[in-house]
Amino acid sequence: MASLSQPPEPITLHLLDSAQGHPVQTWLFRDKRAITLGRADDCDVVLADAHVSRSHASLVWQNGGWTLFSTGRHGTLVNDRLIAECPLERSTTFRLGPSGPVLRFETGVSTKRPTETIDAFQPELLNMLEIDRDRLQQDVDDIAGNALFRELQERVRASKMRSDEGATEETQIR
Repeated sequence: MASLSQPPEPITLHLLDSAQGHPVQTWLFRDKRAITLGRADDCDVVLADAHVSRSHASLVWQNGGWTLFSTGRHGTLVNDRLIAECPLERSTTFRLGPSGPVLRFETGVSTKRPTETIDAFQPELLNMLEIDRDRLQQDVDDIAGNALFRELQERVRASKMRSDEGATEETQIR
């Protein structure tokens, strides 16, 4: 059993993009025994999200490991299950509330940099980024052929003509 004087191991928390699961924000904590997460300004991790309580969760260093405690009214989920408390593994993903933000807890200092999606670039996937010119032209034709688009174009022309006429009249008055 670890003594109370044992320093907490450093942790990294990543706020994950809900669509892709890539980190969009990262926090690193060293020598901290308790970390609070919530909407309140005095939390260590402040998340401005309607699904997050003011004091939503805390991470506590105890008995030589980190434990996640749910303290908010919306609950905290690990593996899609509501928890009151949960020991955290080396890499654990959890959600603040059923529809709230997802965070990944990692022990130690993360070696990934904010440009990790670029660093992980694979040249063989480059063809996925190529523009399908035929599809692009089809999309342009579909938009330009739309009645609403043509009506907007006509309104812009009429407005421009009125503006040009007003400028001409102003010049003649001078």
